[in-house]
Amino acid sequence: MTPQVTLTIISVFIGFFLFTASFASFMYKKPAKVTWWLFGIAVFFITVVPVTVAVFWATLIN
Repeated sequence: MTPQVTLTIISVFIGFFLFTASFASFMYKKPAKVTWWLFGIAVFFITVVPVTVAVFWATLIN
């Protein structure tokens, strides 16, 4: 398994963990600021990191 695949898998796992934490924060009626911060960081790990790895790391290899 390449480092790119490993980084992507770890990033998506962290993102889903944070997304779950965001939902739990909402369900336990924590402050909205905490919920939105967790959600925003989750979106970053689920979308931005894997796309960056796919686009930029792939262009450096080829």
